Parts: sequence; structure tokens; C-alpha cells
Amino acid sequence: MSGQPEIAAMPLYTNLDRIERGLAALGIGPRDPIPPDKLFPLDQWHYHGTDAVATAARALGLGPGSRVLDVGSGIGGPARFLAHTTGCHVLALELQQDLHGIGLDLTRHCGLEAKVTHICGDALSYPLPEATFDAVVSWLAILHIPDRPRLFARFAHALRPGGGCYFEDLCMRAPFSAEDERDLRQIVYGITVTSAAGYVDDLRTAGFRDATTTDLTGDWAPYAAERLAAWRAGHAAYAQVHGEDAYRAQELFYAVIARLYDNGSLGGVRLTAIRP
Repeated sequence: MSGQPEIAAMPLYTNLDRIERGLAALGIGPRDPIPPDKLFPLDQWHYHGTDAVATAARALGLGPGSRVLDVGSGIGGPARFLAHTTGCHVLALELQQDLHGIGLDLTRHCGLEAKVTHICGDALSYPLPEATFDAVVSWLAILHIPDRPRLFARFAHALRPGGGCYFEDLCMRAPFSAEDERDLRQIVYGITVTSAAGYVDDLRTAGFRDATTTDLTGDWAPYAAERLAAWRAGHAAYAQVHGEDAYRAQELFYAVIARLYDNGSLGGVRLTAIRP
């Protein structure tokens, strides 16, 4: 994909001081301890926030003895929620140094560093231990990774027999127009957005069984439209706390996503699979 920008330029990943500003608005300073439940409204950058992560925890049967790999962990929101609510141990793997650093700092201030290990590394090359994890999870990150067949093969290597995958990601429901494909790549950083069947094929090729998909488009598309409308309605209040640049960056991202859904080309999918 020639002309593909660096992922750090993606609007969602700019103006990262909005986390600190959001905490400050709650009366929590940079050196203060953070009650995890106060952070969850700020650190979940996917559809339906902690509800989506709780659904994954139930589906995977996670508990205090579980070891989980979170790929594309961002600033660590899902990893901290899983550790806090189930007692599991999470390896949070994130490519971007800035996001990794924020996640590490937030985890320490939440007192969860014994249960969440942050690693800054590439999911396609970081040396994952063999047959170690009970589950691999990811929310809206696989679309950013260029070699999905290799990625899934690495997951199969890292999971113990019987371990499960649980992913939520964007997918293609119809061919993208030239304009939409450009925005998908440059604004959403969607490198590997294929049909849901394409994801399943890659999971099966990697050796997974019982690969299933759940079409989330009927939920995510209206959610995205409502999110954009609410974002614009709250413009003044958000910009007052976080600044106009931060508001505009996320408005651009939300607007593009809503348009891609509305055009009928973009969809949402949940994928699950088991390592034999």
C-alpha cells in the first residue's frame, strides 16, 4: 500500500494528553493513584467499552489462573479491565511507543502492574512463548497488521491446546469506492480489511478449529452514527477540557467511520476460534 501513513498519524492516536486531561477533570493528578473504575470511561477505545470486554471474558471463561495475550493493546484499557475484574494475567502487546508508555504508567497508577505486563513490540516479530496463553484477544487492531496469515499462525503457536481467540474487528461487506478505500487506509489505517470469510479462512489455515463469526454491523453502524452526533453535540464541552485540535481529530475519525458504514462497504465482525 504505497502512500500508507504511519499508524501514529491516525486521528484516534493523536492528542494523547486527553487521557491526562480527562483524569484531571475528575480531580486525579498525574501522580495520584487511579481507581480502575474511574479510568474505564476514558481508556476503552472500541465499541461498547467494558461491556464488550466483559463479554469476551465470559465467552473465554477467564479467571484468576488465566493467561491472556492482548494484541494491539493500545493504552491498556481492555487488559486492565480483564485483570481487575477476573484476576487473570495479561500480556499487553502494543506496537506504538507512545501508547505503550501511557498504558504502562496508567497500569502502575491503578495498582495492576502485578497482573498486566506491558510490552512494546510488533505482533509479527515479538518472540511469543510457545503454548503459554489460555486466550488471545484483540479489539479493532488486527485490521492494522499487514500479514494476517502469519499473525494467526503466531497466535496458534502461543496458545496452549484448547486455548481460544476472541477478536472484534472491521470487515468489508462490499467493495470500497476509491474515496472510501483512501480514507479507510489513511484515516482508519485499515491495511487488512477483508470479508469476514477471509478472516475465517486465515484462522483455519493457521490450524484453528470451530472458527465462527458474528456480524456486528447492525449494532456498530447505528452506534457509529449516534457516536458522531453525540460528539458534535458535545463539541464545546469536550474542547474546553481537551482542546479544539483533540476534538477535531476524533470528529474526523468518527465521521469517516460513520460514512463507511452508511455507504454499505464497512462492517463489524466478532471472531472466535479454538486451538486444537
